Amino acid sequence: MDEDTLEQQIKEILDALQETSGKDIGHDAVEKELQKFLEYGVPFDHAKQTLLKKFGGGEKPSTTTERTLLVDLKPGQQSVHILCRIISVNPREIQVKGETRKIFYGILGDESGTTQFTAWKDFELEKGMVVDITNAYTKEWQGNLKVNFGDRTRLTTVDTAELPEMNLDPRGYKVHELRGGLSAVELTARILEIQDREVDISGQKKHVFSGILGDETGKAQFTAWHDFKLKEGTVVKVTGGYVKSWKGIPQFTFDEKATVEKLDGTTIAKKDVKTQKIPLAELVERNGALDVEVEGTVIEIQRGSGLVQRCPECNRVLQQGACTVHGTVEGKPDLRMKLVIDDGIGSVNAILGKDLTEKLLGKTMPEASNDTGLVEEMNSQLFGHRISLQGNALGDQYGITVIARDAKRADFNITAEAERLSQELEEF
Repeated sequence: MDEDTLEQQIKEILDALQETSGKDIGHDAVEKELQKFLEYGVPFDHAKQTLLKKFGGGEKPSTTTERTLLVDLKPGQQSVHILCRIISVNPREIQVKGETRKIFYGILGDESGTTQFTAWKDFELEKGMVVDITNAYTKEWQGNLKVNFGDRTRLTTVDTAELPEMNLDPRGYKVHELRGGLSAVELTARILEIQDREVDISGQKKHVFSGILGDETGKAQFTAWHDFKLKEGTVVKVTGGYVKSWKGIPQFTFDEKATVEKLDGTTIAKKDVKTQKIPLAELVERNGALDVEVEGTVIEIQRGSGLVQRCPECNRVLQQGACTVHGTVEGKPDLRMKLVIDDGIGSVNAILGKDLTEKLLGKTMPEASNDTGLVEEMNSQLFGHRISLQGNALGDQYGITVIARDAKRADFNITAEAERLSQELEEF
């Protein structure tokens, strides 16, 4: 846009403000706000109406706050007014005060970017619709901004022409850089696993392709809402994807609007996609990860370790002989350990199932069943010792929990290390 056109538009807004409110708003203030809208591709007429409301020049008073771009949102805001396109929406069942509640989560987008949202009731949202949202509120969740829709929130479906299609320049990422809320993602990765399933979307059957992909920096889950003829072992460059997350684990998603280029298999060799060993502080910062290895010293054997009884229906641990979902049931025995490990710069929780608990303790579950001091033995064998764990790391409001699929002792062998250093000195 040339300077003359911009100046004419600023003058048009200033004149409208003078006529409708009698206010004399400074030229620089209007120019600054208008430039921001135009840079994000907001049509001038829409930007003009928003600025008239903002500066008090609307045709009639309104209790609705002026529209805010997603890029300008901050945690802790109330009565938020946004105009957004629903990029993705998914249902989820959660437990609230012992009752099952259905909520909806996904990604919103406007001209300025994208962000995650949670709807605490069914607003009948569908992917692709454009909605005018008032009385939303924002929070910071696991280090990211999230928009929330509650009982006071009002959503009005508007014509898709009201919001220009997002045209963000794609940005390249490595797998370990993926975070919930990212859009316009360009990612090169190897398909490690893929499954085809049929889902019901608004009464229509649709095939969805999901699995695990990875590069030399890590692994992530993916979902493709279009048949790109992907196969296990294929290396692809996806442009135009977006990222959701579940308990801190990134979920890379792409649909028919994305482009998928199949590359030579040597671009990312199979041997280079492996479990990544990362420091605990980095894991905490990422708030979760798929298939990682961590190492640390056991600093606590948590309550709930040892022999437990599980519900035969849902596998939940029974509390005083009862399942929180299925009530009083005859439990099935199990063995587990709940640990806290620390590497000096970070700490995480870890859960080890029966097989790994037996492995580290050196005894079977039947043998452990006859041990009245089982938890004390766990403490004597593991407290203060280093262990190495592999598995998925899940993040929530209580921190990071590693669900271990493998575990081994990793104590520092002082004698062996002294011999190694002595040999090196002799050779020197």
